[in-house]
Amino acid sequence: MKEKILLALLTFILKSIAIWPYRVLYFLSDLIYPLLYHVVRYRRKVVHANLVNSFPEKSEEEIKDIERKFYRHFCDYVMETVKLMHVSDDQMRRRMRFTNSGLIEELRKDGRPFFVYLGHQGNWEYITSISLWTDSSLSGCQIYHPLSNKVMEKLVYRLRARFNTTGIPQKSALRSILTMMKEGKQPLLGLIADQRPQRYPEPEWMTFLNQDTPIITGGETLGRRLDAHFIYGSVKSIRRGYYEITLHPIVPAEGEDFPYSKQYMRMLEADIREQPHMWLWSHKRWSFRREDYLKR
Repeated sequence: MKEKILLALLTFILKSIAIWPYRVLYFLSDLIYPLLYHVVRYRRKVVHANLVNSFPEKSEEEIKDIERKFYRHFCDYVMETVKLMHVSDDQMRRRMRFTNSGLIEELRKDGRPFFVYLGHQGNWEYITSISLWTDSSLSGCQIYHPLSNKVMEKLVYRLRARFNTTGIPQKSALRSILTMMKEGKQPLLGLIADQRPQRYPEPEWMTFLNQDTPIITGGETLGRRLDAHFIYGSVKSIRRGYYEITLHPIVPAEGEDFPYSKQYMRMLEADIREQPHMWLWSHKRWSFRREDYLKR
């Protein structure tokens, strides 16, 4: 009962904020930024270390500039995500534009599922609006890690279901997708796979942003088992609050283990280097090193 009351209260508060126009939300974002950056100092050490290690060629002044821009964008991201509770389809089409959604229509004729790889770049919560750009007969879904806080879990699930996409817990991904396919549905699955993998079993490694990096390969294993199309969604910020995403087939390099996963990470790195402040630098991406995995 307590969870239901808290969920209802949080939903009411967020919906009350979401009805405000974007210009007001960005005004709030501008107010929150100095508090988060200068007063709370939210994960400042993590962000700075990640930037320094990723861009050793940049000066301290350049690093600080990216750092400040990241925190400004992060505050925008929070406000934009709240807005999902009260945003029209037309507004979303203007703010998250898919430049070549026809690629999906072209490839879908063979009935195979789509695995669309994305990064924590731009506003990743807006990417579920792909359903506004593709045929309604496709079954939009996303694999996610359930949160430990049940109230936040339900709240985030509601936000991500705004455009009729289905959340699939990671542990039941294969079973859920196979069930969809047996029912004659064609899954259009979004995966954000740039976070740190679980510590055990030992993951695959590659160089990413100048660092020895463990990568997530479960999506590729699942996708190859299902004979899926592998697609990368390249997100660019056009101006404040407006994003553009271009879909590219992931063409794997020959002779590599997990070639789709590694090529995805290379494509993402190119996007990060182009607009570095748009990536989620506050994530503790490199908190484990290779030697830590070997100490078990």
